Amino acid sequence: MDNFIVSARKYRPQQFNTVVGQNHITNTLKNAILNKQLAQAYLFCGPRGVGKTTCARIFAKTINCTKISDLGEACDNCESCLSFDSGASLNVYELDAASNNSVDDIRYLVDQVRIAPQLGEYKVYVIDEVHMLSNSAFNAFLKTLEEPPKHAKFILATTEKQKIIPTILSRCQVFNFNRIKTEDISNHLAFMANKEQVTFEPEALHVIAQKADGGLRDACSIFDQMVAFTGNNLSYKQIVENLNILDYDYYFKITDAFLSSNLPEIMVTFDNILKKGFDAHHFIIGLGEHLRNILVSKDPQTIVLIEISENLKQNYLKQAQNCSINFLLKSLSIISKTDVNYKNAKNQRLLVEMALFQLTFLTVSADTEKKKDDLENVFENSSASIQKNPAPITKIEKESQIKYANKPIISIEQLKIKSGFSLNEIKTNLEVKPIILNTISEESTIINEIKIITNEDVKGAILKYAELKLIEGARQLSISLSTSEVQFENNVITITTNNEIQKEQLILEKHHVLDSLRSLLENNKITLEIYTSKIETKIKAFKPVDVFKDMAEKNPVITNLKKTFDLEIEY
Repeated sequence: MDNFIVSARKYRPQQFNTVVGQNHITNTLKNAILNKQLAQAYLFCGPRGVGKTTCARIFAKTINCTKISDLGEACDNCESCLSFDSGASLNVYELDAASNNSVDDIRYLVDQVRIAPQLGEYKVYVIDEVHMLSNSAFNAFLKTLEEPPKHAKFILATTEKQKIIPTILSRCQVFNFNRIKTEDISNHLAFMANKEQVTFEPEALHVIAQKADGGLRDACSIFDQMVAFTGNNLSYKQIVENLNILDYDYYFKITDAFLSSNLPEIMVTFDNILKKGFDAHHFIIGLGEHLRNILVSKDPQTIVLIEISENLKQNYLKQAQNCSINFLLKSLSIISKTDVNYKNAKNQRLLVEMALFQLTFLTVSADTEKKKDDLENVFENSSASIQKNPAPITKIEKESQIKYANKPIISIEQLKIKSGFSLNEIKTNLEVKPIILNTISEESTIINEIKIITNEDVKGAILKYAELKLIEGARQLSISLSTSEVQFENNVITITTNNEIQKEQLILEKHHVLDSLRSLLENNKITLEIYTSKIETKIKAFKPVDVFKDMAEKNPVITNLKKTFDLEIEY
């Protein structure tokens, strides 16, 4: 069995022009080599798997090449290039700072710097994950980094630039590596598939590229895994199932259900997604990205912002025609709130389902708003026609005042249409409840007979109200009403309480009591006044002497009894 080499190593770029997605870095390095403007130290920053170490090796290979091309590329034929390709070059020294981060390791490196190269012009020291060095190691490295020998070049690589001390940054040329675009990764995967004679669907490679999240090394690893799974035939369906990725079809299907307000289909689809092992939070985030892509697809100029295949772009353009901007903005707002509240929710599934309910009925509310706008337009058109051609209004000479269930009288004059009225006036007139025209004859006029209310009626109403309050649980209020003195004269009810506490309690409930009494007595002209009895209550005696005096005042025989038996009062 032949030794298998993973794609990340097998297809690692050997020249600057084969580096994927970092043209701004490679062009700068090639120009520096051609112009012989090499710095003593470089710092390569960026996420994992984007080509930092690869560019460092190509740079070390190229500056030692004896036959550099006019484009700034190594020849791959000279002795230096061949030794580098075979891994036997002594001009490249790689140090992993994650495991060699002590002062002693850096001192050993500094000792090695003094030795000139045996073959070639430069010795290149590549320190990977340099942010893992200790502060002592950084300080030990400062002087050598600032003033190295002419033959020494340093390339520092890191994924966390913020952890590098400023004194190191100031001594290096800093190159920031970008995440590789999905399209570039997909094209590189297609190149690898053709080399390995693997058949593929373009959508499948796009899924792998998106899963890699800008890292080409991760994409190569996933590619090898999928080739082993599918057997040299990469299909979109198999890739989605194996990588446990929510298919685009789910989001397109749910969005169509939103537009048609098909709630049962939405709930069944969401349940199937959960049964397949997908997280509800992952689903809601994916739905937000899907709706964002639809919003971007509303304009053909912005659809380039979506890194997807051409077939999916056509599907987004088609669905974008059916979605209004108002629906998309409200949907994104709901999903954003759900995303924020998800971690703190006790019932996370219910939270997501409530968001789906809101999204489902957005289209229903939009239709309602449209109908409302159409109705307002009808009113506006009708008002405009009335203003141009006002209808003749006959004035009734004799107007009779009508009282109907204690409601205000509405006359024809109050309903007369004036010039220049607005839509709000029309709505106000439409909301008027029963309109009684003044053309009704006097024989049909309703006359409310004035009911005579006595003091006994008022007392009975108060007692009835007190009983109702007792049933409701307001015992203190019921007692206050039942024990108070009641007087009624000239539509004024006077309630005299026994103490200030009862008075304050009745004052707090005055409005409720008055409304209830007006309803019970069928008289809206009744008013209520509350007072306290002016009879001074005698202070209760507590001392034995005071108690004896009170008893003697009530019964003088007690005094004679005390004298006869010569009794003393205990103090």
